[in-house]
Amino acid sequence: MDPRTLLELMLADLDTAPQEYRPTNFWRTGLEKVVADLRDRGFAEFRRHPSATYFYAPRYAPVSRPAAALSRAFGLVGGPGTLLRERIDQVPVARSHHALVTALDPADRSPSLSGFSESTAGGPTEQLVFDGRRFSRSSLNYLRGLVMLKRAVPDLDVSTVLEIGGGFGTLGEILVPRNEGVRYVDVDIPPVAAVATHYLREVLGADRVLDYAATREAEKIELGAIEEPATVLCSWQLPRLQGTVDLFVNFISFQEMEPEVVQNYANLVTDLGARWLLLRNSPTGKPDVREPMLRHRYLEMFDRFELVDSDAGLYGQDSEGTVSEVMVLARR
Repeated sequence: MDPRTLLELMLADLDTAPQEYRPTNFWRTGLEKVVADLRDRGFAEFRRHPSATYFYAPRYAPVSRPAAALSRAFGLVGGPGTLLRERIDQVPVARSHHALVTALDPADRSPSLSGFSESTAGGPTEQLVFDGRRFSRSSLNYLRGLVMLKRAVPDLDVSTVLEIGGGFGTLGEILVPRNEGVRYVDVDIPPVAAVATHYLREVLGADRVLDYAATREAEKIELGAIEEPATVLCSWQLPRLQGTVDLFVNFISFQEMEPEVVQNYANLVTDLGARWLLLRNSPTGKPDVREPMLRHRYLEMFDRFELVDSDAGLYGQDSEGTVSEVMVLARR
């Protein structure tokens, strides 16, 4: 099914989805802007859409108009001007993130991260090249989190990965091509679920991604019966997922939900038997939510897990001026 048709199908079904699986306050305004961009501009260059760079395709480059104007101006001159432009665009931050992944990844442990280079699908403008390979803020955030996970759990053995709120599909792009036998399941709300389906098909191949249309009518979605290495589900399908997952990942999106919504997801993830959790959260929470999702709420909601490691510096630094905390939890 083409991405535009898939998007409209998801949006139509969203209208009748249970309340706990619909966009919360933070995403209600974002949803309208993302949908409008996709309808007007299509999917081919979605990473250039203003709504994408603001809501689900993070970038190192400045988001404020004055900073962007300064960056363009200093980009026209050489020497010190170029250095200042890179500073404004946070290139040194990105370079340090790449250096961390290169230096600290235990390459002999699973899952393999080596050789990753981000696809140019979606028309990205925010990629940077280090050692001849392409990276973005999205991919370097995930790579740093995975490096921390591998170091915290030396005997990590992962075959099925479940993510809620996977953005445009970066984690699947990192894991699937270089780890034979790994299955990646991304659960998200539309329109982002439609974007992730499109991107993963571009990156992995159309026949390697199970889409919403194929599972929409299924009363049960058996993990063991899925042949494709990547699957994208809409949020209200998560209770139908049957089987066991090894690793659950959530990067920031729980911050954008109300506590009772996160509690429901936490219960479902726990019931799916997840052995490890990899979480990224803001120490101060996100605006436009009734009650911020802070560290203690995660630990309360995932009470059948124990904290193995956490970091808000080496692995958690996000960009200049912002800090995230990365946590690794293991089932008790």
